[in-house]
Amino acid sequence: MFHLIRDNEVEVTFDMVGVEDHLPSVAFDIGITSSMPFQKAQIKIKECWFSCSAIDEFEKALKSLIKTEEGKVVLLNLSEYPIISFSKSGSVMITELFISDTFGLVKLSLKVDGYSSELPLILERLQGFEKWW
Repeated sequence: MFHLIRDNEVEVTFDMVGVEDHLPSVAFDIGITSSMPFQKAQIKIKECWFSCSAIDEFEKALKSLIKTEEGKVVLLNLSEYPIISFSKSGSVMITELFISDTFGLVKLSLKVDGYSSELPLILERLQGFEKWW
């Protein structure tokens, strides 16, 4: 398991639970915890599948976003639904996490304001995940 985001307000963990070599892909249980002074919300996405190339592209896009003044990167699952995005404008960063059932009947999102200075640490954590591909 690795922490993609870990700060006082939000924690996002990725725990690898499956791999598929035929269509190079990986599944994670994704844990999202939002802690506020008087409230706490926890969401777990079970077996969220990503193509290995989508993870590589997301990592590459994060590197580019760090170097630019503004932009947005999105990680899509195998069904092409967004799971997490980072939007940057100067020193401001907005993190959005998206949750949807397979039929699209239930849709939730969590939006967190932060600072673009957090992006290098997020990239470092993603690069720390051992890829087999």
